[in-house]
Amino acid sequence: MNRTLALAQLAPVERDIREGERLLSRQREIVDELERHGRGASTAQIARDILATFEMAQSHHLNDRVHLLQAMHRKT
Repeated sequence: MNRTLALAQLAPVERDIREGERLLSRQREIVDELERHGRGASTAQIARDILATFEMAQSHHLNDRVHLLQAMHRKT
């Protein structure tokens, strides 16, 4: 991958990371609230499962950024 292509792909990945942080923060609040108010084990578990999915997606976005930055710094 050349530097120009990597740079073009970096902006949407950065947006995904920012949006992911927002979603993670909100989902953590939801989990905390459900657990604090004892809204039912199954409901809290669903919220935790959603949080785990968001965390996995965020991990992929962060890995994408690392790979794009590495591609930009490679000599071609």
